[in-house]
Amino acid sequence: MLSTLLALVAGVSSAAPLAGALDPRTSSSDDRVVLDTGRAYVLHTPPLLRRSPSLRQGRPAMVVVHGLLSDPADAATSTGFDVLSDRDGALVAYPEGVRRSFNAGLCCGEAVTQEVDDVAFLADVVADLRRRGAGRVSVVGFSNGAMMAYRFACARPDLVDTIGVMSGTLEVPRCRGPVRALHLHGEKDTAVPFDGAAFSERLQTYLRPVASIPAAAPGSSITIRRLEGYGHRWTEPGDAVDATEEFWAFGRMGAAQ
Repeated sequence: MLSTLLALVAGVSSAAPLAGALDPRTSSSDDRVVLDTGRAYVLHTPPLLRRSPSLRQGRPAMVVVHGLLSDPADAATSTGFDVLSDRDGALVAYPEGVRRSFNAGLCCGEAVTQEVDDVAFLADVVADLRRRGAGRVSVVGFSNGAMMAYRFACARPDLVDTIGVMSGTLEVPRCRGPVRALHLHGEKDTAVPFDGAAFSERLQTYLRPVASIPAAAPGSSITIRRLEGYGHRWTEPGDAVDATEEFWAFGRMGAAQ
């Protein structure tokens, strides 16, 4: 009996470090990465990649762009991508907007007023992820962040494999290159209406009708789904649609390149 008890104790003690290393509550990590330009993003590293950095090589990475007057922490909380990151072992980056906004072209906020080059910023974020071993890159955004995902993919199709768009629209005249996008949009969205707006008092700009986006992106593969009953928000647990899981699967974030 004593030998059996000692064996059980030894088994528990030898397994405990591995179990702890794979526990996202204790071993996943968020680091604020400051780039050479002074701009920054928050990087979520799942337990698997923190424990074995060599496994980052070729793993997919997701860049999640927050909405207007939001921030990386809110984007992480509202979308839940960190949970999928810990489950599947992929890096997730949350860029910080200037005064909580991104220059997606015509929209939005102080990033537009200050003529911030957010295309260059996101290119720097992707370059930093690649230096960390990332392979395929998916860019996902909500609202202003979704508009920025479109703009970045249109300007730098060489850096983006897929984009996920939630409640946004295209705020540049045309795409330079083909993009592959999954676009989800609430039918009852009044902030960024599905049918667009000649002038949005709320955002102080023109908003392109969502259905017209493919015509401005020749050669692209853009899947648009109008969500009945949904407004201007990310989907929530219990909804018929899980935007987080859908964008994750669309970007093939659970598999190595």
